[in-house]
Amino acid sequence: MKYLKIGLVNLLFLTTLAGDMLLNGTWLFNIGDDSTWSAIDLNDSAWYPVTVPGSWEDQGFANYDGIAWYRIHFNADSGWFLYDTLFLHIGQINGADQTFFNGVLIGETGSFRSPDQIDPLNPRCYTIPLRLLQRQNTIAVRINNQEGAGGIISGPVLLSLTPPTPIIKQTKIHPHCSVRQIPFSNGIAFADYNIINREYTNFSPHIYAQFDEVRETPRLVSSARTVLFQNRREIPLTELSTKSVGYIEGTGIVHHKLSGDNITLDQYAFAPFSFEKPIWIFYAVLEGNSVEEYSLNFEITDKDQNLYIGKWSFRDQNRKWLFVVCYYDSITNSKPYNILRKYKNEHPGFTALIKEIEWWKKWQALTLLPHGLSSEESAVYSQSLVVLKMAQCRDNFPARGQIISTFIPSPLAASAPLSMSFAIDALLLSGHYDEALATIQFVMNGRCGKFKHYQWAGENVGFGRDYTVSVNSYFGNGAEIISTGQFGPEIYLGGFGLTLWNLRQYIETTNDIKFLEYYWPKISGGIADVVLNSIDETKISGLDNGFYNPGAPKHYSFTAACNYRGLVDAAWLARMINDETKALEYEDAAVVLHQQIKMNLYDENVNALKGFLEGKSPDVPLDAVGTIALIWVFNPQDFISKSTLAVFENKLALNNGLRRFANIGVQPQHEWVFGNILISILNQRMTNFNKARELKRWVTNQAYQNFGLIPEYYNYLNADYEGVFPLCGLGAGIYISSFWEE
Repeated sequence: MKYLKIGLVNLLFLTTLAGDMLLNGTWLFNIGDDSTWSAIDLNDSAWYPVTVPGSWEDQGFANYDGIAWYRIHFNADSGWFLYDTLFLHIGQINGADQTFFNGVLIGETGSFRSPDQIDPLNPRCYTIPLRLLQRQNTIAVRINNQEGAGGIISGPVLLSLTPPTPIIKQTKIHPHCSVRQIPFSNGIAFADYNIINREYTNFSPHIYAQFDEVRETPRLVSSARTVLFQNRREIPLTELSTKSVGYIEGTGIVHHKLSGDNITLDQYAFAPFSFEKPIWIFYAVLEGNSVEEYSLNFEITDKDQNLYIGKWSFRDQNRKWLFVVCYYDSITNSKPYNILRKYKNEHPGFTALIKEIEWWKKWQALTLLPHGLSSEESAVYSQSLVVLKMAQCRDNFPARGQIISTFIPSPLAASAPLSMSFAIDALLLSGHYDEALATIQFVMNGRCGKFKHYQWAGENVGFGRDYTVSVNSYFGNGAEIISTGQFGPEIYLGGFGLTLWNLRQYIETTNDIKFLEYYWPKISGGIADVVLNSIDETKISGLDNGFYNPGAPKHYSFTAACNYRGLVDAAWLARMINDETKALEYEDAAVVLHQQIKMNLYDENVNALKGFLEGKSPDVPLDAVGTIALIWVFNPQDFISKSTLAVFENKLALNNGLRRFANIGVQPQHEWVFGNILISILNQRMTNFNKARELKRWVTNQAYQNFGLIPEYYNYLNADYEGVFPLCGLGAGIYISSFWEE
């Protein structure tokens, strides 16, 4: 049986350079671990065929994390026996590996105890001594992967007489468009537009993913699209050429201009802010010298019974257009078609579109712009504000005011204090005080308390007291969400300090002392005092999950920095309300916390701030979110900040920016956009103006090519948008705020 496999595999071999044999193709694969699986004479006839390169998740082993083996059999080229050494180029492997040639270990990378603390970007190559070479040979590769795509993920995989050439890291990738979906919303209704398929999807009557623990936000249709006919023959919109696509600048109105033979087709889509219910508006405008040959329709697939459609078509000389209104009403006998007709009668022609453009102009007129923005920066800045406005819920209380982290269909379409705090900061700095206040009031009135008494593994691990800010996130109804993982409840204590930061910003900006007087008991007892009580015997922070860190809770530098900032701001707020006792209590605690952070979170052996307390030299965990501590806790001009930044720039450098982690077993290792902006802010404070501008320009130009939207990551290979997209507070928010650092 084995010799049959040899023959089949050899059919896949391709000759590259003289003496090279490409091993890309079908290998044998098995999950689990057995030391005998490296042997030449192992009966592997029952193993699974897989394609190399390629992750095992994509080949029938989804969600498998652990140890797996690859094997391949081949005949040696007779010319190889004339040389002393062969080289096995095994490609890029995600995880630790041990590679065997005819049963003998010829090379390994990484530790099987910490399999994900390895850079998967570097292709691996091992030397094969001539003494191991036989006519019939077997390669076996043992891989341990615990997170992300596992296996031999990229090639080429080949046997060669040539040693590996030094890797030249690509350092510059040009900004380019990689976004395919453009979201639009009025803070209630939501949908997005696929610029490739020219279809509308993800219709939802709320912007949050779930109203409560039971009720999810429904998806109202599978898809919707404009249908174009010429003499009763449908012309797929995908056959038309794109002239321009994106938002009308400074608005949430999607506009796609298409062209064909002697015609142009303009599509507009938006959810109007002048209407406080779930409603969607669509225009399809056809122009040309022979429009009489064409007709338009709007087609919806798998419509929810509570979604009501009004369609009206018009003709004006060489122009035809279709006006479509979609309205959702879950209340029986509410006469929704009367609402549709009323809306149409009140918005003849293009009135609805013009009115929406005017609404956005009026709203953007309130915007404060920093001096000296380039045209690209100004466009992305204003569009980032649009994202925040669309992401702020306008449903009735208790949902009203919350700002979601991203949009549906992501399960992260929920509001979280860590994300909302950066959105509030941006709204205050840009002059949109009403929106900032609405979000602050949502936080102050959210229904928290699940972590007051929380049972895990038979113990109460909760606060044991009332608190005001969610330790995780919120449902649409304002109730707290707490997720539980392998290590217990996933909690984020940094939200308390960040909320105190927002509260001080709001009072400083608006001088709204009545607000402070009214909420002071909640601010002091439910936020600042909780920060004090959450600090454990380490005198740094309590155990939590930091800034969305997976795994077991630790003492994170991010949480400690937020605690410090929050206590400083709580002392300021206490003095504003003449509570000197509390002011001194918070101030003294902040001084101690500052000392402990400096003493215990900075590692002198590597001259860098650690991501968390538990890490030790030489494998100090580096996390770019620790830049928050360098901005808030340390003086950006001191040695700690400068040395940490130098280590970050050395260890985390990737393409035009930085990845988030080093020496922490977390994937993916893509370029982290939030971190890029944080590092640019730190460089600005250090007076490294050129570095700051370079990073900011990279993020700006990428966003400018992608409709003003900002993602979680750029792909490490090509800088395509990756991860959660678009990010609201942690994307649009931090981008806006960064300009006020200048």
